[in-house]
Amino acid sequence: MTSTLKPAVPAGRGTIKGPALRAAGFLGNFLTSRLLGRKAPLLASFKLTYRCNLSCLGCPFHQLAGLPGSHMTWPVALASLDALKAMGVKIVIFEGGEPLLWRDGGHTVSDLVQAARRLFPCVGATTNGTLPLDVPTDVLWVSVDGLKPAHDTLRSGSFDALMENIRASRHPKLFVHYTMNRRNWRDFPGAAREIMGLDAVRGITVQFFYPYNLGEQDLRLTGAERREAVDMVLSLKRNKVPIMNSRRGLEAMVHGNWRCHDWILANVEPDGGILTGCYAKNRGGVRCSECGFTPVAEASGAVDLHPGSLVSGIRIFVL
Repeated sequence: MTSTLKPAVPAGRGTIKGPALRAAGFLGNFLTSRLLGRKAPLLASFKLTYRCNLSCLGCPFHQLAGLPGSHMTWPVALASLDALKAMGVKIVIFEGGEPLLWRDGGHTVSDLVQAARRLFPCVGATTNGTLPLDVPTDVLWVSVDGLKPAHDTLRSGSFDALMENIRASRHPKLFVHYTMNRRNWRDFPGAAREIMGLDAVRGITVQFFYPYNLGEQDLRLTGAERREAVDMVLSLKRNKVPIMNSRRGLEAMVHGNWRCHDWILANVEPDGGILTGCYAKNRGGVRCSECGFTPVAEASGAVDLHPGSLVSGIRIFVL
């Protein structure tokens, strides 16, 4: 029977953690992997649902909505969180589809976030920004992909709605996430200026379009365009635009010669399946030469003690 009341989080699932305990949790993962040789995943990409209220040109996942196993249930979600905890995961990022649409009976995504925050040092979500940004995550990313014309073309005319929601947001740690592609990469300087004019935004993270080849539009940059795009982002970073990526993490997207520790990532699917390894595993072909996943490059750099990646991780996930 469905209740009209918000269900309580099950008792005995721990306590919500602050910055000091988040730092201690990450240190525990580091000691486990570096000193004890146990390759414990650090970060979980947790796809709650493939349902979405947009049909973005570069995204294959909304096309999977309606298939069996495309929307997670509350019991499966809790069991998946417990499994991640047992694996040693420290950071859980809820994704979709659009994760803020997630419901199961009387449970909302906020209920699930609160359950996760009692298990993990840091819980985040990434959203298209078209719904109110009141989810109680430690970190929240809103996807902005260009100035209004480019963004609206890429993301179903959603620019005005997301900007209104960002302006109204009181989330304590909101970042904008910008995925560089052939339609929007030249927009980045102007978009960054507009984004950073919004009081709620703490900074910008950048990654590059990856071709899953699952029916999405091919928006990949050429090698020369990637080089130019990275130089442009680095120039803005030197001029104090709060771009959270490290120089090394951005350069990795050009040269492709970084050491990928793909074991740091656990991938949860809406049916509850969990795999470790590349974000694209079972979500499309794995082609390392076309990788655009800067979060994995940064986390891999942190494992290898690269200062820029360590600072980037601390600024986003700890402070």
